[in-house]
Amino acid sequence: MRISRLVWSALFIFALVLTACEEASPATDPNTPAPNPIPTTAGVVVNTPAGAVPTEVTLNVPPPGTPPPTQTLPAASTPYCKNGGAINPAPNEALAAKVNGQGIPLGLYQRQAAQAQAALAAQGLDPNSKQGQEEIKGLQQQVLGQLIDDLVIEQAARQENVNVTNQDVDNRIQQLINDAGGRDKFDDYLKTNQLLLDDLCTQIRTTIFGETMLNRVTAALPTKVEQVHAAHILLSTKAEADQVLAQVKAKKDFAALAKQYSKEEATRNNGGDLGWFPKGIMPPEFEAAAFQLQPGQVSGVVTTPLGFHIIKVLERDPARVLSPELAQNQKQQAFLAWLDARRKQAKIEHLVNP
Repeated sequence: MRISRLVWSALFIFALVLTACEEASPATDPNTPAPNPIPTTAGVVVNTPAGAVPTEVTLNVPPPGTPPPTQTLPAASTPYCKNGGAINPAPNEALAAKVNGQGIPLGLYQRQAAQAQAALAAQGLDPNSKQGQEEIKGLQQQVLGQLIDDLVIEQAARQENVNVTNQDVDNRIQQLINDAGGRDKFDDYLKTNQLLLDDLCTQIRTTIFGETMLNRVTAALPTKVEQVHAAHILLSTKAEADQVLAQVKAKKDFAALAKQYSKEEATRNNGGDLGWFPKGIMPPEFEAAAFQLQPGQVSGVVTTPLGFHIIKVLERDPARVLSPELAQNQKQQAFLAWLDARRKQAKIEHLVNP
């Protein structure tokens, strides 16, 4: 069972640390932005070297009572991160995958997958059940896919002369230490949750690369686009939809009919009002019908995977400013399209079999 992007994003090591730091420091300035992981796709189809057999991997999930690792924060005068968090496998180090010849250490993959699995277990996952085993396998694929995507993004950034320095990463670490309430509390958190500082440095590095490339890829996106303000009535069957449509055509109030008949609880009570939306948000069939209507016009019965819709356009605007949520969605879609193109150009080798 594939884990949704929202759930997966919550499982990143970096996100886990940020959450803990926020909980540990109620005095954190709410106006100080924290770095966010860049959402990427995972579990991609990749090229495995001819004749190579992917290795079966057992995750090193620490059992209860296992002593935490001994890695601690260095002295205040020493950089927190080595080489800016760059992934530099040793010459004979086992690898989980390669991207254009650059290796992803097997140990890094195992640790991140184990951390993510532990987070799911804390939410009640039974690793011995059939469902639990399926979720773990999907999780392992997503962890490896994420690491691959991180490297694809970094390599693309380097081609554009974008780099991340030791100071860039150390500044983020220092912000996390401040948010946690000091070095001791942050150090305790790393030990308690068995997180290696080196892995955190790597995640921060990839986050900075992702933020930079997201901004570059989406810099030219328009902030104003054509949008419609529409309402709809969602029915379960074509027969029901035909009956309600007949009442709409008989000039009965559309909002009242939506409150009475619509199956969508999210909009039913406000007369089916969906608000403003641009192209690329709604299902294709719904979008095509909505953008063909003028204000005051009503569609016929429109079929989508959600059911049977009757759509009424309330307003149109050829150049309406995108809301912050829609603007962010537009950026993410553009970035994912860019990433997909870069991934297809890369030579990606799976060396483990999640």
